[in-house]
Amino acid sequence: MQSHLDTLKRVLDGNYDGATEAEKAQAVRELVQVCSVAAGAMTIQPIPLVDTALIAPIQIGMVQGIGKIHGYKLDQKSILEILSTFGASIVAQNLIMAAAKLIPFFGWVVTISMAYALTWAIGEVSDHYFRNGRNVDEAELRAMFERVYKAKKDEKSKEHKRNDGLKAKLEQLKEARRAGLLTDEEFEAKKAAILADF
Repeated sequence: MQSHLDTLKRVLDGNYDGATEAEKAQAVRELVQVCSVAAGAMTIQPIPLVDTALIAPIQIGMVQGIGKIHGYKLDQKSILEILSTFGASIVAQNLIMAAAKLIPFFGWVVTISMAYALTWAIGEVSDHYFRNGRNVDEAELRAMFERVYKAKKDEKSKEHKRNDGLKAKLEQLKEARRAGLLTDEEFEAKKAAILADF
């Protein structure tokens, strides 16, 4: 979690007045990435409904940082107003994450993907909002939020499934070696082939 706090502090303490558009875009990308990972990591705790309290400060800090990169100094009230522009989507996603926690193991995987995607979407839409001088139609922001959120959630879900498949194949391979069905050399060769496919 320290990584996102360090990145956020560096952004909030930084000066972007003379930064190029490419430098600003890079700073935003880094901030969105570390905050999305931190939000996903927060969902590992097992208690439903606590996620929102843990993730909201990350998202608020991220929006404040993105605003700073684009030359805006925002207080928490302004940030909450910006987030409310996305409508019930954020509230609904947080309720779905809480419900998913009730499903053992699978629920955690779902909530990690959702928190990551939710934070990423907030970051991308906030960047668009500030890059356009805070003059963006509310309906456009909502539509962009839904589109980015769905794409990121699908991407993370596929990544989790791919990783689960990889773990299962490697476990089968280890079992075969333990059972004496594979030599160490055969094990290493098959492991390398499996890793190459992923």
